[in-house]
Amino acid sequence: MSNIPEARRLLNEGLHLCDWDMVRDAVKLLDRKKPAFVAPRRIAPLTDEQKSEARRLRHVERLSQADIATRLGTIGGRISEALREVA
Repeated sequence: MSNIPEARRLLNEGLHLCDWDMVRDAVKLLDRKKPAFVAPRRIAPLTDEQKSEARRLRHVERLSQADIATRLGTIGGRISEALREVA
């Protein structure tokens, strides 16, 4: 399980002391394990055309992600995914 604050503390201390075992322990705390269960998608991913439209609405019309989601009939998470992708 990841624990970023503890990893940060161990890295700072381990690097300061040149304690490589401590640094290795810190790196282990940065790993994230896959969850045992992932719920199936209920909302379909956006098509390429919808992604392009979402980017246009964001950058040209300056709409919020919530407004874009409403206009495209989807959820904010799908809009966030589309805006993160490189066109």
